[in-house]
Order: sequence, then structure tokens, then C-alpha cells
Amino acid sequence: MTITQIQPNIEITARAAIEAARALQTALEESPLDLQPDAPRIRAMLEALRAGQLYRDREEATLDLLQTRVLDALTARAPGYRDIALHCDTDEYAFLDPELEAIRGLWEQLRRFRQLRQSVLDQLTAERQVSALRRRSLSTNS
Repeated sequence: MTITQIQPNIEITARAAIEAARALQTALEESPLDLQPDAPRIRAMLEALRAGQLYRDREEATLDLLQTRVLDALTARAPGYRDIALHCDTDEYAFLDPELEAIRGLWEQLRRFRQLRQSVLDQLTAERQVSALRRRSLSTNS
């Protein structure tokens, strides 16, 4: 029995991740988020992302840092919103305050980018695993 599941094309997902990285940089520029002393590190990461360098391992910590900054800003201005942001699509929980809404929009762009980026990484890992299984199966059947 063969189970076939339609997977999104990895190139399409990777392109969507690149586009999401550009949107993330724009959302950051349009938000009032104070990056504090981490601004150079975060801006350098965003420039690399915008250039299509989405999968450098060292960027994961910087993405985590940006996520923390965004969540802290949301929490400071809307106590309890962190739980909503971490567990829900926040489009249903928009703000009337334009600055706070810009930070929420930044959060959604960051969340979307990270999901797309991880999807590509997961698919590449799955392809490597399947390839290794096929090689092992061929060597044991020979």
C-alpha cells in the first residue's frame, strides 16, 4: 500500500519565506519597536534574510531575540497579550492604537516567516532521511 500526500513544492515555500523576510523587515521599519542595544545585530540579520540567506544557524538566536523584544513590547502595552500571541493568530485580536497595531503586525510577520523557514528546513531534513533510508534499503537488498 502506498500513501501519497501532496507536499508543497520546496521552492515555492522557500520563495514565500524570502518574501516573508522582506515583509518582516518592512514591518520592523514601520513599527515603533525599540530594539535597544540589539538593533545592529537584528538589522544585520534582517539584511541577510532579505538577501535570501534564510538558513544560517547563527540567526536562530537572533530570531529568538527579536521574538522576545516583540512579545515584551506587546506585554508592556497590553498585559496578557503574550498568551494570545503565542497561541492564536492575532488577526482576530487587532488594536485600535496604530503603534500597538504595528507591533502586532510585526509579530504576525515574524511568526509567518519562522513558520515558512521551519517548513523548508523540515522538508530538507525529511528528504535527507528518506534518501538515507533508500540507500540503506538498497545496500541490504544487494
